[in-house]
Amino acid sequence: MNSSQQRRLWLVIIFFILAMVIITGRLVLFQVLEGARWKELGEEIQRVNVVARPDRGLIYDRSMAVLAGNSADYQIGVSPSLLSGEDADEIATALAPILQKPRFEILAALQADEPYVLLAGRVPPDVAEAIRDLDYDGIQLDPLPRRIYPQGKLACHVLGYVDFDGVGGGGVEGYYQTELAGEAASDVRSISPLTPQRSVIAREGSDLVLTINRSVQYLVEQHLERTIFEHGARSGTILVMDPRNGDVLAMANYPCYSPYHFYEENPELLTNPAISRQYEPGSVMKLVTMAAALDSGTVTPTSTYYDSGVIEVGGHRTYNWDRSGPGTIDMTTLLSRSLNVGAATIATWMGPETYYMYLERFNFGRRTGIDLMAEASGTLHLPGSPYWTESFIATNAYGQGIAVTPLQMAASVMALANDGQLMQPHVVQEIHSGDRILVHEPTVLSQAVSRETANVLNAMAVTAVQRETQTAHVEGYTIAGKTGTAEIPENGVYLSDATIGSFIGWLPADDPQLLILIKLDRPTSSQWGSMTAAPAFATLVEELVVLMNIPPDVVRMEAGIGEARSSN
Repeated sequence: MNSSQQRRLWLVIIFFILAMVIITGRLVLFQVLEGARWKELGEEIQRVNVVARPDRGLIYDRSMAVLAGNSADYQIGVSPSLLSGEDADEIATALAPILQKPRFEILAALQADEPYVLLAGRVPPDVAEAIRDLDYDGIQLDPLPRRIYPQGKLACHVLGYVDFDGVGGGGVEGYYQTELAGEAASDVRSISPLTPQRSVIAREGSDLVLTINRSVQYLVEQHLERTIFEHGARSGTILVMDPRNGDVLAMANYPCYSPYHFYEENPELLTNPAISRQYEPGSVMKLVTMAAALDSGTVTPTSTYYDSGVIEVGGHRTYNWDRSGPGTIDMTTLLSRSLNVGAATIATWMGPETYYMYLERFNFGRRTGIDLMAEASGTLHLPGSPYWTESFIATNAYGQGIAVTPLQMAASVMALANDGQLMQPHVVQEIHSGDRILVHEPTVLSQAVSRETANVLNAMAVTAVQRETQTAHVEGYTIAGKTGTAEIPENGVYLSDATIGSFIGWLPADDPQLLILIKLDRPTSSQWGSMTAAPAFATLVEELVVLMNIPPDVVRMEAGIGEARSSN
């Protein structure tokens, strides 16, 4: 071996030594110094995040008819690279009428130099089905969860709506968001076939069974709409409740809205006026004032006062609604003739401490706690408040200077139909969560007045309907109730050309099963509740007693129903 060959041999040896050093160094670097990082990266490449999303719970009425369910809209996308020029032209022509978009706009998207182009963010199932029938490669249809309402607008304010992010707004959809939505579950899994796989199980949304009766709700909504147009009112509310347990059987407002198309509606319509909008109740408040006076021992049904037609309290002069001065009047006549001076008089006899104690017992100025989103608390200024003046004890007595929601007013009077017990209103009767069923238990908010007082007031309210409000009379049934005609304050003054007409009544008076409040905003046929809300009450009750199978008084008495209460 000559020197030249030896040099070449040494060069080769040196080359291999250097290569071995480099390779060994890299192996040490990768496996020792950076081994942990590369191991983590390798495991990360083999891991995928698996997410299980639950279905939103269904909402049923009390007879298990579906009021809210689940479906899907679809997102339409396309992969232009999978389409030939000829296909793009043909697809654009086919998609234009389905998506209701210009053909040139769709064609430009199909020919874009992008891996994926969104053609439509959200389309209904029928549109997606029409696109699927075209059977073109490259078009992608991705489902997007969507809440549906099979009954249309029925009970819109009770149900509320669900936005495109799956978040409930208003009604039970908002109040029970956590229960209805359930809880998604996720897990990071290895794609290695040698790795044991764990199940990923989401907590499904709970189903709700409402106290709402679908048939009653439909009847009430139809009746309200007819009444609004008949009396030229701007809006209105009807509540139908069971005074024995606080069940809301129907809650209707006009105008209503479509929960499915909530995004197209006037945002003001999404607010539930029955629980969120306050008004001065007017003369229906005299029921509460009289009950407080009776229960406190201030008066009896036969007590009298002298009514000159005017009373001044705290510098404010109160007149009777008809400007009459009837003279010596007993308490039953006071209620049946709806005398403002009389209500103010007995409130002053009680005094602020006693009177406002009773108003708090009746839950004025506080939320009822109903399980619906965005309930207002009403407005009650108490003695000692910077907003209270001495005149309020007089004006509050006949429903001015105090603000309530329709539900708050109905719930308070409901105590008079339920032996003095004020029940908490509610709209959800059961929550079905997996194998568990949570049943609502009736909740007593307060003993507003004694049972004896409630029975006496009940009889006086029957007389009030018979004497004052014959327009609320229903043949075969004894009705207890009271009308209200409230002025509307704006900017510190009462409007001279607008009122709120209302009537609240319960039946059968000897064994109340229904309490109904009707409120009409700014009726134009008459300014008086006795001429608008009261007759609307009568015509509604005539249909409700048939639908709900409530027998007339004679039939019930023959069967012995109601005798227990009548004897007390």
